[in-house]
Amino acid sequence: MAVIDTKIERIARRVKWWEPAEETLSDQDDFLCRVMNLGSWNDIEYVDNVFGEEAFRRAIDRCRPGVMDRRSWHYWHIRLGKESIPPMPKRTFA
Repeated sequence: MAVIDTKIERIARRVKWWEPAEETLSDQDDFLCRVMNLGSWNDIEYVDNVFGEEAFRRAIDRCRPGVMDRRSWHYWHIRLGKESIPPMPKRTFA
């Protein structure tokens, strides 16, 4: 995304307030997972229109540990028509 849409930028600031929107948007999968977890219904509709449902499917398959809560994890797997709901991603310590 060459030019950042100002509404997308505002959403990015809301879902990951501790870093600049440009940085948040540089990792599309992480951004979309955070929108799925923290976004309002209007945020989700807008982001879906910009990125598309397939991007949401890809993002949830690549979701990092700690980004989504259990409720959102289950909801989005069902909403996106996933066959089954896998265990939530877990952090591992080496």
